[in-house]
Amino acid sequence: MGQNNGISLMQAIFKRLSHKIKKWTEGDLGIKINPAVPVERIGSDYGGWIIPAGFFNPQSICYLVGAGEDISFDLGLAYKFGCTAHIFDPTPRALAHLEKTIACIRASRPMPCSTCPDGFYPGYPVELAARLQVHPVGIWDTDTTLQFFAPEKEEHVSHSLVNLQHSGRAIEVPVRQLASVMKELGHSQIDLLKIDTEGAEYQILESIIQDDLDVRVLCVEYDETAANHLDRHYLSRIRASLTRLQNAGFMVIAKEPDCRNFTLLHTRYFDQRLA
Repeated sequence: MGQNNGISLMQAIFKRLSHKIKKWTEGDLGIKINPAVPVERIGSDYGGWIIPAGFFNPQSICYLVGAGEDISFDLGLAYKFGCTAHIFDPTPRALAHLEKTIACIRASRPMPCSTCPDGFYPGYPVELAARLQVHPVGIWDTDTTLQFFAPEKEEHVSHSLVNLQHSGRAIEVPVRQLASVMKELGHSQIDLLKIDTEGAEYQILESIIQDDLDVRVLCVEYDETAANHLDRHYLSRIRASLTRLQNAGFMVIAKEPDCRNFTLLHTRYFDQRLA
């Protein structure tokens, strides 16, 4: 028993080290970042995002696709700018976390968040709860119902429409095309669109271009890495997606240093502030 446990531990350590080595050696995408736009970061070290500074106000339309169990960015955005945060996620655990967090805000109770400092979100006023609009659907390139594949490790929360982790477990969820959601909600443009969708970002981004949607700021995570990818062409796929966005008028203004979280601003809004 003890020897088997020792072997299992060594295998787990080797796997983690192998993943780290692959990440360190997989190479740069070669995507240039435009440093001319001032930026700021909102949220925890784990769940935060970089956005253009001074760009948002209470009328800003913000779609936040993919919540998980760290919505520090969503909360911070809605609090700082007074805007409504439209949060999209069909994952049962994510929805439970959202429901609990909103209930805590309304009751002025501490809000647990395992990836935030001290294990809790910052305290927020009760009126913030009204600015958090939860939509229990996934975003895709059409309106339908799809299988949503569970992560490899049961303790993890994020599911994937493209089965990024090659899991055998799945649930069925409703998914919506971004254009149809905007029409339903009465929005002609999106001031901020955050996409954290475990591999489904390619289809969503392509639908934005194909439908010629007016998206001003894009925060997108490319989830494929050397340790977690659909196939060996993942670097080319990420590079091609970013190039496609640049050709559609977006410029990259920021990137997180330790992951592939990119922030893009459409050039028609370069050096512009919302009225």
